[in-house]
Amino acid sequence: MAKSSSSVPQTSQAIAARSLIGQFKAARRCGTPLVAIQTPDPLATVRRIVNEVNGKSHWVAWDCVKGLFPLNQDSQAAVAKFPSPDELILLQVVCKLAATMLEKNSVLFLYNAQRHMDDPAQVQSICNLRDEFKLNGRTLVLVGPHIRLPAELQHDVVTLDEPLPTGEQLATIVRGVHKDANAECPPEKVMMAVEAIQGLPAFAAEQVTAMSLYQTAEKTIELDVDGLWEKKRRQIEQTPGLSVSREGIKFSDLGGLEVVKDYLRDILKGESKPQSVVFIDEIEKMIAGQGDTSGVSQDQLQGLLTYMQDHRCPGILMVGHPGSGKSATAKATGNEAGVPTIQLDLGAAKGSLVGQSEQQLRTALKVITAVSNGQSLWIATCNSLASLPPELRRRFKLGIFFFDLPTKEERESIWKVQRARFSIAANDKLPQDEGWTGAEIESCCELAWRLGKSLVHAANFVVPISQSAPERVAMLREQADCKWLSASKLGVYRKDRDAVAVAVPTEGGRKIEFGGEE
Repeated sequence: MAKSSSSVPQTSQAIAARSLIGQFKAARRCGTPLVAIQTPDPLATVRRIVNEVNGKSHWVAWDCVKGLFPLNQDSQAAVAKFPSPDELILLQVVCKLAATMLEKNSVLFLYNAQRHMDDPAQVQSICNLRDEFKLNGRTLVLVGPHIRLPAELQHDVVTLDEPLPTGEQLATIVRGVHKDANAECPPEKVMMAVEAIQGLPAFAAEQVTAMSLYQTAEKTIELDVDGLWEKKRRQIEQTPGLSVSREGIKFSDLGGLEVVKDYLRDILKGESKPQSVVFIDEIEKMIAGQGDTSGVSQDQLQGLLTYMQDHRCPGILMVGHPGSGKSATAKATGNEAGVPTIQLDLGAAKGSLVGQSEQQLRTALKVITAVSNGQSLWIATCNSLASLPPELRRRFKLGIFFFDLPTKEERESIWKVQRARFSIAANDKLPQDEGWTGAEIESCCELAWRLGKSLVHAANFVVPISQSAPERVAMLREQADCKWLSASKLGVYRKDRDAVAVAVPTEGGRKIEFGGEE
């Protein structure tokens, strides 16, 4: 059967209906009396709604400082009927007056409504408006960045989310800033700027773009894209739980681990190239919720599981001994691809108020979505999978890689990288390094540099994990045996084939262990 000629327009209409404006129009058509809009930029969102939805009805707004004020010319007369702003300090007074004085089909916006959700009297005032406003098509709109509705309002208020600006909207902002500065911005520069500010609210994007313009010696106006990236990093870090890695390391700065590095290179060059790397360090501690009796950690875990499932986030789990290069590999991945590496700290996303932790996690995930344009690669490190729920492991579908102690060839590669980094002379003799991790080699080189001593001398102050916790090394190798992928050798890790020698000094001399066994 032939397709309907209206199939494409219907798709466009469906997309428009799912937008904030489309949903708000639908709420108005249905006579919805109570609406909440969560937006990173309340002023810009209300202004856009008024411009695109504005009709013959009265549109007014209230905040705790200005009182009631009109949002269009037709509303000035309506506002004049109300008492002076000095008498409108309390929200319940506004609600009581609005119930009787606002005309039918009017819209009343309450700015920063989240600040009033803990006061029983103010919450009750909002509840009282439901039936009053429903009778004649009026709408009360609660506006704020994060609105946690109390139980009394949860079933009466329709909640809408304002997404962060799209690439097309950001491009319009970039071009507008250049136009205001009488400057030219070629399309390729616009694209670079959009990539740099993706994930910022409209107002913040406009501000950081304007601040990144500079005048050259030839009196032309240019855009500092690197400066944009740095300002964007600082903006992202205003979101609880998010930080942006500033370490400039790439795969070439890491010795060994060639299999996992090649695998990640292929992912970065393949289909659906990631626009950001999301890094969770020691994820088992993040979701364990040690000492947490409130259930917040479990709620965060559920939020994370739902997000990764709904957005089909590709993920890799890196398991191994401390200092084996897991975190360094994760941080280097973003630099290798030329995209930001965003570290998600679930502990830092927790809040002190009921519901605040879940809201802050949702906000962090919304920023990640916007920054990555929906294409993010997730990498989580873990020192043990014992406490990691199976449902979370399944979200990391790209594989679980085991980072064992480096082989002799890998240690030589790591020594070469770290010698160059700390300017260690080529003729400085290497200490005995059986069972050393990459972090321990780095520590030895740094100590030699700081102390002005030889590497052999600095090695006296390094205690490798294979010596301090040999049982832990053996336990992880046992867990990984024939179950996880090897980060250093192609295929599944096999203890009897891949485990390197571990030197453990004893009273009678040196004892050599292989794979946790004598």
